[in-house]
Amino acid sequence: MTFSALLQAAIDPYTIIRFMHFAGAVIAVGAVTVTDSMLLLLHFKERFAPVFAKLSAILSLVVWSGLFLLSITGIYLISQYPENVHGWFFQTKMVLVSIVVLNGIILNEKVNPRFKELADDWKDSKIEVTKFERFAGVFALISILGWWTILLFIFVNGQV
Repeated sequence: MTFSALLQAAIDPYTIIRFMHFAGAVIAVGAVTVTDSMLLLLHFKERFAPVFAKLSAILSLVVWSGLFLLSITGIYLISQYPENVHGWFFQTKMVLVSIVVLNGIILNEKVNPRFKELADDWKDSKIEVTKFERFAGVFALISILGWWTILLFIFVNGQV
């Protein structure tokens, strides 16, 4: 491939939007992986609870920013290529995305606020922390497995 052909492909609007869509996925999945891993790691590293609570609030914004970028670019891609909406791949991906988004809302609205309440007294609140770890662990696991399943699904299908 010549340089001019590579440059022409790089400035193609479809290529740029697809790259931005991919970048949104990388941003969201990276932040989700770190945030949810922190929630799961708390069981073994209790002393980091206050730090993790502060980081999770910041990383939550990063996840939602990545999801926003995915949504905006996804809407554009759908509007330009509506034939993709009718395929099994797209529909299955959207079901998975819906599950991940609903789960993310629960994490953002229920798990993170409770985490912030418990973080400073993590070692002193054993019963409450144990209940929280179970509750948060389920949603963190759904989140991390959901996002990575979507990426694996896309990779295996050969579409981005």
